[in-house]
Amino acid sequence: MNIFNFSKDEHQKLVNINALYNSSKKISTLSASENGLNEFWSYLQKCESYFTNKTFKTNGYDHDMENMLSLYILNKLVDEGYLTSIIRDLGLPKSDINFPLKEGEASLESQIYSILGNFVAEDGTLYFISKYCQLDPLWTAVLVWYAYYKHLDPKGVHSFVEIPKSTKEPTKEPTKEPTKNPTKKPGTKPAKAKIAILGDWGTGQWKDGELTNAPAELVINGIESLKPDYVVHLGDVYYAGTSNEERKKLIGLLKDKSLGKLYTMNSNHEMYDGANGLYKESLSNPLFKEQIGCTYFSIDIGDWILVGLDSAYFDESALYMRGSLYKDINKSPQHKFLNDLSKKGKPLLLMTHHNGIGVKDHKLTINKPLWTQVASALDGKMPDLWYWGHVHNGIVYNTEKLSFPDTIIPKSTTGQTPQFRCCGHASMPFGNGSGFYIEQNGVKTMRDELNYYAHTPLNASKPTLSQEERVLNGFAIIEINGSEIKETFYEVSNENSIPNPVWSSK
Repeated sequence: MNIFNFSKDEHQKLVNINALYNSSKKISTLSASENGLNEFWSYLQKCESYFTNKTFKTNGYDHDMENMLSLYILNKLVDEGYLTSIIRDLGLPKSDINFPLKEGEASLESQIYSILGNFVAEDGTLYFISKYCQLDPLWTAVLVWYAYYKHLDPKGVHSFVEIPKSTKEPTKEPTKEPTKNPTKKPGTKPAKAKIAILGDWGTGQWKDGELTNAPAELVINGIESLKPDYVVHLGDVYYAGTSNEERKKLIGLLKDKSLGKLYTMNSNHEMYDGANGLYKESLSNPLFKEQIGCTYFSIDIGDWILVGLDSAYFDESALYMRGSLYKDINKSPQHKFLNDLSKKGKPLLLMTHHNGIGVKDHKLTINKPLWTQVASALDGKMPDLWYWGHVHNGIVYNTEKLSFPDTIIPKSTTGQTPQFRCCGHASMPFGNGSGFYIEQNGVKTMRDELNYYAHTPLNASKPTLSQEERVLNGFAIIEINGSEIKETFYEVSNENSIPNPVWSSK
Protein backbone atom coordinates (compact mmCIF):
# COMPACT_ATOMS: atom_id res chain seq x y z
CA MET A 1 0.00 0.00 0.00
CA ASN A 2 1.30 3.47 -0.82
CA ILE A 3 -1.67 5.77 -0.27
CA PHE A 4 0.24 8.60 1.37
CA ASN A 5 3.28 9.85 -0.51
CA PHE A 6 5.96 11.05 1.88
CA SER A 7 8.52 13.66 0.89
CA LYS A 8 12.24 12.89 1.05
CA ASP A 9 12.57 14.55 4.47
CA GLU A 10 9.45 12.82 5.78
CA HIS A 11 10.68 9.47 4.53
CA GLN A 12 13.96 10.07 6.38
CA LYS A 13 12.02 10.49 9.63
CA LEU A 14 10.54 7.04 9.13
CA VAL A 15 13.97 5.61 8.37
CA ASN A 16 15.23 7.11 11.63
CA ILE A 17 12.34 5.57 13.54
CA ASN A 18 13.13 2.19 12.00
CA ALA A 19 16.67 2.53 13.32
CA LEU A 20 15.41 3.41 16.79
CA TYR A 21 13.13 0.40 16.98
CA ASN A 22 15.72 -1.94 15.61
CA SER A 23 18.06 -0.83 18.37
CA SER A 24 15.26 -1.22 20.91
CA LYS A 25 15.26 -4.97 20.37
CA LYS A 26 18.69 -4.95 21.95
CA ILE A 27 17.79 -2.43 24.66
CA SER A 28 14.48 -3.79 25.94
CA THR A 29 14.08 -7.36 27.11
CA LEU A 30 10.69 -6.71 28.70
CA SER A 31 7.40 -7.90 27.26
CA ALA A 32 4.80 -5.40 26.04
CA SER A 33 2.86 -5.81 29.28
CA GLU A 34 5.99 -5.23 31.36
CA ASN A 35 7.33 -2.20 29.52
CA GLY A 36 3.97 -0.43 29.31
CA LEU A 37 3.41 -0.71 25.56
CA ASN A 38 0.14 -2.59 26.09
CA GLU A 39 -1.08 0.38 28.11
CA PHE A 40 -0.08 2.66 25.25
CA TRP A 41 -1.87 0.52 22.66
CA SER A 42 -4.99 0.57 24.87
CA TYR A 43 -4.74 4.35 24.99
CA LEU A 44 -4.75 4.52 21.17
CA GLN A 45 -7.77 2.21 21.07
CA LYS A 46 -9.55 4.53 23.49
CA CYS A 47 -8.71 7.46 21.21
CA GLU A 48 -10.11 5.58 18.21
CA SER A 49 -13.38 4.98 20.04
CA TYR A 50 -14.21 8.69 19.68
CA PHE A 51 -14.55 8.03 15.97
CA THR A 52 -16.01 4.53 15.96
CA ASN A 53 -18.66 5.58 18.50
CA LYS A 54 -19.35 8.80 16.58
CA THR A 55 -18.81 10.91 19.71
CA PHE A 56 -16.01 13.18 18.45
CA LYS A 57 -18.53 15.89 17.53
CA THR A 58 -21.02 15.37 20.35
CA ASN A 59 -18.62 15.00 23.28
CA GLY A 60 -16.74 17.96 24.69
CA TYR A 61 -13.32 18.39 23.12
CA ASP A 62 -10.55 16.27 24.59
CA HIS A 63 -6.88 16.06 23.56
CA ASP A 64 -7.34 12.31 23.08
CA MET A 65 -9.56 13.07 20.09
CA GLU A 66 -6.45 14.28 18.29
CA ASN A 67 -5.34 10.65 17.97
CA MET A 68 -8.69 9.13 17.00
CA LEU A 69 -7.39 8.11 13.55
CA SER A 70 -3.85 7.20 14.61
CA LEU A 71 -4.32 3.44 14.55
CA TYR A 72 -5.99 3.70 11.17
CA ILE A 73 -3.14 5.79 9.76
CA LEU A 74 -0.49 3.49 11.21
CA ASN A 75 -2.20 0.40 9.81
CA LYS A 76 -3.57 1.67 6.51
CA LEU A 77 -1.86 4.84 5.25
CA VAL A 78 1.81 4.13 5.87
CA ASP A 79 3.70 1.53 3.87
CA GLU A 80 4.45 -1.51 6.01
CA GLY A 81 8.10 -1.36 5.00
CA TYR A 82 8.47 2.16 6.38
CA LEU A 83 6.87 2.25 9.78
CA THR A 84 4.43 -0.32 11.00
CA SER A 85 6.44 -3.41 10.16
CA ILE A 86 8.85 -2.58 12.97
CA ILE A 87 6.17 -2.17 15.62
CA ARG A 88 3.66 -4.88 14.70
CA ASP A 89 5.80 -7.43 16.48
CA LEU A 90 5.61 -5.16 19.53
CA GLY A 91 1.84 -5.45 19.68
CA LEU A 92 0.35 -2.66 17.52
CA PRO A 93 -3.43 -3.28 17.49
CA LYS A 94 -5.46 -3.37 14.31
CA SER A 95 -7.73 -0.46 13.54
CA ASP A 96 -11.50 -0.93 13.64
CA ILE A 97 -11.97 1.88 11.11
CA ASN A 98 -12.62 1.01 7.48
CA PHE A 99 -12.64 4.09 5.28
CA PRO A 100 -13.55 3.38 1.64
CA LEU A 101 -10.43 5.20 0.43
CA LYS A 102 -9.49 4.59 -3.17
CA GLU A 103 -6.17 5.43 -4.69
CA GLY A 104 -6.24 7.55 -7.82
CA GLU A 105 -9.83 8.83 -7.54
CA ALA A 106 -10.03 11.87 -5.28
CA SER A 107 -7.32 13.32 -3.07
CA LEU A 108 -6.86 11.61 0.27
CA GLU A 109 -7.75 14.88 1.99
CA SER A 110 -11.02 15.29 0.11
CA GLN A 111 -12.03 11.66 0.72
CA ILE A 112 -11.51 11.97 4.47
CA TYR A 113 -13.16 15.40 4.44
CA SER A 114 -16.24 13.85 2.85
CA ILE A 115 -16.43 11.41 5.77
CA LEU A 116 -15.53 13.70 8.67
CA GLY A 117 -17.17 16.82 7.28
CA ASN A 118 -16.24 20.29 8.47
CA PHE A 119 -14.58 19.57 11.79
CA VAL A 120 -12.94 22.41 13.69
CA ALA A 121 -12.60 21.50 17.37
CA GLU A 122 -13.54 23.74 20.29
CA ASP A 123 -9.97 25.02 20.66
CA GLY A 124 -9.48 25.54 16.91
CA THR A 125 -7.76 22.23 16.11
CA LEU A 126 -8.25 21.40 12.41
CA TYR A 127 -9.09 17.81 11.46
CA PHE A 128 -7.63 17.64 7.95
CA ILE A 129 -4.95 15.38 6.54
CA SER A 130 -2.88 18.25 5.13
CA LYS A 131 0.50 19.38 6.45
CA TYR A 132 0.57 20.02 10.21
CA CYS A 133 -3.21 19.65 10.55
CA GLN A 134 -4.33 17.05 13.04
CA LEU A 135 -4.61 14.15 10.58
CA ASP A 136 -1.21 14.70 8.99
CA PRO A 137 0.17 11.11 8.86
CA LEU A 138 3.54 12.30 10.17
CA TRP A 139 1.96 12.85 13.60
CA THR A 140 1.98 9.08 13.87
CA ALA A 141 5.76 9.33 13.84
CA VAL A 142 5.37 11.35 17.03
CA LEU A 143 3.51 8.45 18.62
CA VAL A 144 6.31 6.07 17.74
CA TRP A 145 9.05 8.35 19.09
CA TYR A 146 7.02 8.77 22.27
CA ALA A 147 6.48 5.02 22.68
CA TYR A 148 10.18 4.40 22.22
CA TYR A 149 11.46 6.76 24.92
CA LYS A 150 8.52 6.26 27.26
CA HIS A 151 8.45 2.47 27.23
CA LEU A 152 11.42 0.89 25.46
CA ASP A 153 14.34 3.13 26.41
CA PRO A 154 13.32 5.47 29.26
CA LYS A 155 16.96 5.77 30.28
CA GLY A 156 17.55 7.43 26.93
CA VAL A 157 15.61 10.51 28.07
CA HIS A 158 18.01 13.38 28.74
CA SER A 159 18.57 14.17 32.41
CA PHE A 160 16.92 17.30 33.83
CA VAL A 161 19.50 20.07 34.21
CA GLU A 162 19.20 22.23 37.31
CA ILE A 163 20.36 25.83 37.48
CA PRO A 164 23.73 25.94 39.28
CA LYS A 165 23.46 27.41 42.78
CA SER A 166 25.88 30.21 41.91
CA THR A 167 23.50 31.52 39.23
CA LYS A 168 20.15 31.24 40.97
CA GLU A 169 19.79 35.01 41.13
CA PRO A 170 17.75 36.32 38.18
CA THR A 171 19.65 37.78 35.24
CA LYS A 172 19.62 41.55 35.73
CA GLU A 173 18.87 43.70 32.73
CA PRO A 174 21.21 46.75 32.67
CA THR A 175 19.61 50.13 33.27
CA LYS A 176 18.86 52.06 30.10
CA GLU A 177 18.36 55.77 29.42
CA PRO A 178 16.36 57.89 31.89
CA THR A 179 12.61 57.67 31.42
CA LYS A 180 9.93 59.98 32.80
CA ASN A 181 7.95 57.92 35.24
CA PRO A 182 5.82 59.65 37.92
CA THR A 183 5.78 56.48 40.04
CA LYS A 184 9.54 56.62 40.50
CA LYS A 185 11.66 59.01 42.55
CA PRO A 186 13.57 61.66 40.57
CA GLY A 187 16.95 60.48 39.37
CA THR A 188 16.09 56.78 39.13
CA LYS A 189 16.65 54.94 35.86
CA PRO A 190 14.15 52.05 35.57
CA ALA A 191 15.11 49.30 33.21
CA LYS A 192 12.87 48.71 30.25
CA ALA A 193 12.65 46.05 27.57
CA LYS A 194 10.54 44.77 24.71
CA ILE A 195 9.83 41.02 24.83
CA ALA A 196 8.47 39.02 21.89
CA ILE A 197 6.44 35.91 22.77
CA LEU A 198 5.79 33.19 20.22
CA GLY A 199 4.48 29.74 20.97
CA ASP A 200 4.31 26.44 19.09
CA TRP A 201 6.42 28.00 16.36
CA GLY A 202 8.55 25.02 15.28
CA THR A 203 7.08 24.09 11.92
CA GLY A 204 9.93 25.68 9.99
CA GLN A 205 9.52 26.55 6.33
CA TRP A 206 6.97 24.50 4.41
CA LYS A 207 4.87 24.71 1.28
CA ASP A 208 1.58 26.16 2.47
CA GLY A 209 -0.63 25.69 -0.57
CA GLU A 210 -0.23 28.60 -2.99
CA LEU A 211 0.81 31.04 -0.24
CA THR A 212 4.22 32.68 -0.63
CA ASN A 213 5.41 32.30 2.96
CA ALA A 214 4.57 29.80 5.69
CA PRO A 215 3.29 31.17 9.04
CA ALA A 216 6.58 30.60 10.88
CA GLU A 217 8.39 32.85 8.41
CA LEU A 218 5.73 35.56 8.61
CA VAL A 219 5.83 35.55 12.40
CA ILE A 220 9.61 35.74 12.84
CA ASN A 221 9.92 38.43 10.15
CA GLY A 222 7.19 40.42 11.88
CA ILE A 223 8.90 40.08 15.24
CA GLU A 224 12.26 41.18 13.81
CA SER A 225 10.65 44.32 12.37
CA LEU A 226 9.59 45.37 15.89
CA LYS A 227 13.17 45.14 17.22
CA PRO A 228 12.68 43.20 20.49
CA ASP A 229 15.26 43.00 23.27
CA TYR A 230 14.18 39.44 24.08
CA VAL A 231 12.45 36.64 22.23
CA VAL A 232 10.90 33.76 24.19
CA HIS A 233 9.71 30.67 22.34
CA LEU A 234 7.15 28.85 24.49
CA GLY A 235 8.13 25.48 23.03
CA ASP A 236 7.10 22.90 20.39
CA VAL A 237 9.40 22.02 17.51
CA TYR A 238 7.72 19.56 15.15
CA TYR A 239 7.26 16.78 14.78
CA ALA A 240 9.18 15.35 17.74
CA GLY A 241 11.83 17.91 18.65
CA THR A 242 14.63 15.76 17.22
CA SER A 243 18.11 17.20 16.83
CA ASN A 244 17.62 17.64 13.10
CA GLU A 245 14.27 19.38 13.63
CA GLU A 246 15.65 21.69 16.34
CA ARG A 247 18.56 22.55 14.08
CA LYS A 248 16.49 23.14 10.97
CA LYS A 249 13.15 24.48 12.20
CA LEU A 250 14.24 26.47 15.26
CA ILE A 251 17.89 27.46 15.02
CA GLY A 252 17.79 27.65 11.22
CA LEU A 253 15.10 30.34 11.22
CA LEU A 254 16.69 32.35 14.04
CA LYS A 255 20.41 32.39 13.33
CA ASP A 256 20.41 35.22 10.77
CA LYS A 257 17.89 37.45 12.56
CA SER A 258 18.42 40.52 14.76
CA LEU A 259 16.26 39.53 17.70
CA GLY A 260 18.05 40.33 20.97
CA LYS A 261 18.48 37.63 23.60
CA LEU A 262 16.83 34.30 22.81
CA TYR A 263 15.12 31.76 25.07
CA THR A 264 13.34 28.51 24.19
CA MET A 265 11.27 26.22 26.39
CA ASN A 266 10.60 22.53 26.80
CA SER A 267 7.28 21.12 25.60
CA ASN A 268 5.40 17.90 24.95
CA HIS A 269 6.86 17.66 21.43
CA GLU A 270 10.44 18.16 22.65
CA MET A 271 9.83 15.33 25.12
CA TYR A 272 8.90 12.88 22.35
CA ASP A 273 12.61 12.69 21.51
CA GLY A 274 13.42 12.40 25.19
CA ALA A 275 14.36 16.13 25.27
CA ASN A 276 17.61 15.12 23.59
CA GLY A 277 17.21 17.45 20.62
CA LEU A 278 16.35 20.37 22.92
CA TYR A 279 19.28 19.90 25.30
CA LYS A 280 21.93 18.67 22.90
CA GLU A 281 21.13 20.89 19.93
CA SER A 282 19.24 24.05 20.91
CA LEU A 283 20.39 24.68 24.47
CA SER A 284 23.96 23.86 23.45
CA ASN A 285 23.83 26.48 20.70
CA PRO A 286 25.28 29.95 21.41
CA LEU A 287 21.95 31.47 20.35
CA PHE A 288 20.48 30.31 23.66
CA LYS A 289 23.53 30.92 25.86
CA GLU A 290 21.48 32.99 28.33
CA GLN A 291 19.79 29.79 29.54
CA ILE A 292 23.09 28.12 30.53
CA GLY A 293 21.74 24.78 29.32
CA CYS A 294 18.59 24.86 31.50
CA THR A 295 14.89 24.69 30.66
CA TYR A 296 13.81 27.08 33.40
CA PHE A 297 15.08 30.60 34.01
CA SER A 298 14.31 34.09 35.31
CA ILE A 299 15.14 37.63 34.22
CA ASP A 300 14.82 40.88 36.17
CA ILE A 301 13.36 43.59 33.93
CA GLY A 302 12.36 46.85 35.55
CA ASP A 303 10.16 46.12 38.56
CA TRP A 304 9.14 42.75 37.10
CA ILE A 305 10.60 39.26 37.16
CA LEU A 306 10.07 37.14 34.05
CA VAL A 307 10.02 33.45 34.99
CA GLY A 308 10.14 30.56 32.54
CA LEU A 309 9.30 27.08 33.87
CA ASP A 310 9.53 23.60 32.32
CA SER A 311 5.99 22.18 32.35
CA ALA A 312 6.80 19.14 30.17
CA TYR A 313 9.69 17.17 31.66
CA PHE A 314 7.87 15.87 34.74
CA ASP A 315 4.46 15.43 33.13
CA GLU A 316 3.18 11.87 33.53
CA SER A 317 0.04 12.21 31.41
CA ALA A 318 -0.33 10.44 28.05
CA LEU A 319 1.87 12.14 25.46
CA TYR A 320 2.86 14.81 27.99
CA MET A 321 -0.35 16.69 27.20
CA ARG A 322 -1.45 18.01 30.61
CA GLY A 323 1.67 19.68 31.98
CA SER A 324 3.35 19.42 35.38
CA LEU A 325 6.22 21.11 37.22
CA TYR A 326 7.28 18.09 39.24
CA LYS A 327 6.55 14.53 40.32
CA ASP A 328 7.56 15.04 43.95
CA ILE A 329 7.14 18.53 45.42
CA ASN A 330 9.81 17.84 48.03
CA LYS A 331 12.39 17.16 45.34
CA SER A 332 11.34 19.87 42.91
CA PRO A 333 13.90 22.53 42.00
CA GLN A 334 11.22 24.45 40.09
CA HIS A 335 8.80 24.66 43.04
CA LYS A 336 11.52 26.18 45.24
CA PHE A 337 12.78 28.36 42.39
CA LEU A 338 9.36 29.94 41.83
CA ASN A 339 8.63 30.21 45.55
CA ASP A 340 11.94 31.97 46.21
CA LEU A 341 11.30 34.47 43.42
CA SER A 342 7.85 35.25 44.78
CA LYS A 343 9.42 36.36 48.09
CA LYS A 344 11.14 39.29 46.37
CA GLY A 345 7.89 41.24 46.32
CA LYS A 346 8.00 41.98 42.60
CA PRO A 347 5.23 41.22 40.11
CA LEU A 348 5.82 37.95 38.28
CA LEU A 349 5.48 37.40 34.53
CA LEU A 350 5.23 33.61 34.28
CA MET A 351 5.75 31.62 31.09
CA THR A 352 5.08 27.90 30.60
CA HIS A 353 4.45 25.76 27.57
CA HIS A 354 1.33 24.10 28.94
CA ASN A 355 -1.88 25.99 29.53
CA GLY A 356 -3.46 26.95 32.81
CA ILE A 357 -6.94 27.19 31.27
CA GLY A 358 -8.57 24.90 28.68
CA VAL A 359 -11.95 24.47 27.02
CA LYS A 360 -14.37 21.52 27.15
CA ASP A 361 -18.10 21.29 26.44
CA HIS A 362 -17.98 24.96 25.44
CA LYS A 363 -16.90 25.90 28.93
CA LEU A 364 -13.53 27.19 30.06
CA THR A 365 -11.84 24.84 32.52
CA ILE A 366 -8.87 24.84 34.90
CA ASN A 367 -6.00 22.63 33.74
CA LYS A 368 -4.74 20.57 36.67
CA PRO A 369 -2.26 19.73 38.07
CA LEU A 370 -0.32 22.63 36.52
CA TRP A 371 -2.64 25.34 37.88
CA THR A 372 -2.56 23.96 41.42
CA GLN A 373 1.22 23.47 41.31
CA VAL A 374 1.79 27.09 40.31
CA ALA A 375 -0.58 28.25 43.07
CA SER A 376 1.18 26.02 45.59
CA ALA A 377 4.60 27.47 44.74
CA LEU A 378 3.12 30.95 45.16
CA ASP A 379 1.58 30.17 48.56
CA GLY A 380 -1.94 29.94 47.18
CA LYS A 381 -1.67 32.94 44.89
CA MET A 382 -1.15 33.50 41.15
CA PRO A 383 1.46 35.33 39.08
CA ASP A 384 0.45 38.82 37.98
CA LEU A 385 0.62 37.72 34.34
CA TRP A 386 0.81 34.17 32.97
CA TYR A 387 1.57 33.37 29.30
CA TRP A 388 1.36 29.86 27.88
CA GLY A 389 1.28 28.05 24.53
CA HIS A 390 0.30 24.41 23.82
CA VAL A 391 -3.21 25.39 22.68
CA HIS A 392 -2.78 26.56 19.09
CA ASN A 393 -4.55 29.85 19.50
CA GLY A 394 -4.05 33.43 20.63
CA ILE A 395 -6.31 34.23 23.59
CA VAL A 396 -6.64 37.11 26.06
CA TYR A 397 -8.80 36.06 29.00
CA ASN A 398 -11.02 38.51 30.89
CA THR A 399 -10.27 37.49 34.47
CA GLU A 400 -13.17 39.50 35.90
CA LYS A 401 -15.58 37.31 33.93
CA LEU A 402 -13.88 33.96 34.51
CA SER A 403 -15.74 31.53 36.76
CA PHE A 404 -14.97 27.89 37.54
CA PRO A 405 -17.17 25.51 39.58
CA ASP A 406 -14.37 24.14 41.77
CA THR A 407 -11.80 26.94 41.75
CA ILE A 408 -11.78 30.54 42.91
CA ILE A 409 -9.09 32.57 41.16
CA PRO A 410 -6.86 34.03 43.88
CA LYS A 411 -5.13 37.39 43.78
CA SER A 412 -1.58 37.64 42.49
CA THR A 413 1.45 37.66 44.79
CA THR A 414 1.31 41.48 44.71
CA GLY A 415 -2.41 41.62 45.49
CA GLN A 416 -3.56 42.34 41.95
CA THR A 417 -6.08 40.58 39.70
CA PRO A 418 -4.00 38.02 37.75
CA GLN A 419 -4.12 38.06 33.97
CA PHE A 420 -3.93 35.01 31.68
CA ARG A 421 -2.85 34.73 28.02
CA CYS A 422 -2.50 31.96 25.46
CA CYS A 423 0.08 32.61 22.77
CA GLY A 424 0.42 29.27 20.96
CA HIS A 425 -0.53 30.46 17.47
CA ALA A 426 2.83 31.29 15.87
CA SER A 427 2.88 28.68 13.10
CA MET A 428 0.42 25.78 13.36
CA PRO A 429 -2.70 25.77 11.15
CA PHE A 430 -5.85 26.32 13.25
CA GLY A 431 -9.42 27.49 12.82
CA ASN A 432 -12.13 29.49 14.55
CA GLY A 433 -12.61 27.42 17.70
CA SER A 434 -16.27 26.99 18.64
CA GLY A 435 -15.38 27.05 22.33
CA PHE A 436 -14.53 30.74 22.14
CA TYR A 437 -17.73 32.19 20.72
CA ILE A 438 -21.48 32.05 21.21
CA GLU A 439 -23.55 31.55 18.06
CA GLN A 440 -27.12 32.76 17.77
CA ASN A 441 -29.07 32.99 14.54
CA GLY A 442 -25.89 32.42 12.56
CA VAL A 443 -24.04 35.28 14.28
CA LYS A 444 -20.85 34.42 16.19
CA THR A 445 -20.05 36.61 19.20
CA MET A 446 -16.91 36.32 21.32
CA ARG A 447 -17.77 34.98 24.75
CA ASP A 448 -17.65 37.38 27.71
CA GLU A 449 -14.75 35.60 29.39
CA LEU A 450 -12.43 36.72 26.57
CA ASN A 451 -11.09 40.08 25.47
CA TYR A 452 -9.58 38.65 22.28
CA TYR A 453 -9.07 35.38 20.49
CA ALA A 454 -7.56 34.71 17.05
CA HIS A 455 -10.31 34.30 14.47
CA THR A 456 -9.44 36.53 11.49
CA PRO A 457 -10.01 34.37 8.36
CA LEU A 458 -6.93 33.40 6.33
CA ASN A 459 -8.71 34.28 3.06
CA ALA A 460 -6.21 32.60 0.71
CA SER A 461 -6.92 33.45 -2.94
CA LYS A 462 -6.68 29.78 -4.00
CA PRO A 463 -7.39 27.93 -0.76
CA THR A 464 -6.95 24.26 -0.09
CA LEU A 465 -9.72 22.50 1.86
CA SER A 466 -7.97 23.13 5.17
CA GLN A 467 -7.09 26.74 4.29
CA GLU A 468 -10.79 27.47 3.84
CA GLU A 469 -11.19 26.94 7.60
CA ARG A 470 -7.98 28.56 8.79
CA VAL A 471 -7.42 31.83 10.62
CA LEU A 472 -4.33 34.06 10.83
CA ASN A 473 -1.32 33.19 12.97
CA GLY A 474 0.37 35.65 15.28
CA PHE A 475 2.49 36.53 18.32
CA ALA A 476 2.62 38.95 21.25
CA ILE A 477 4.88 41.79 22.36
CA ILE A 478 5.30 42.78 26.01
CA GLU A 479 6.87 46.14 26.83
CA ILE A 480 8.10 46.71 30.38
CA ASN A 481 9.15 50.12 31.65
CA GLY A 482 9.77 50.14 35.38
CA SER A 483 6.51 49.04 36.99
CA GLU A 484 4.50 49.64 33.84
CA ILE A 485 3.68 46.90 31.37
CA LYS A 486 1.97 46.95 28.00
CA GLU A 487 0.90 43.92 25.95
CA THR A 488 0.04 43.80 22.25
CA PHE A 489 -1.14 40.83 20.19
CA TYR A 490 -0.31 40.87 16.48
CA GLU A 491 -1.55 38.88 13.48
CA VAL A 492 0.44 38.23 10.29
CA SER A 493 -0.49 37.50 6.70
CA ASN A 494 1.02 37.15 3.25
CA GLU A 495 -0.94 40.22 2.12
CA ASN A 496 0.79 42.61 4.50
CA SER A 497 4.49 42.61 5.40
CA ILE A 498 3.77 44.67 8.53
CA PRO A 499 2.33 42.75 11.51
CA ASN A 500 -1.16 43.96 12.39
CA PRO A 501 -1.85 44.87 16.05
CA VAL A 502 -5.24 43.41 16.98
CA TRP A 503 -5.38 43.82 20.77
CA SER A 504 -3.55 45.96 23.30
CA SER A 505 -3.74 46.24 27.08
CA LYS A 506 -3.37 50.04 26.85
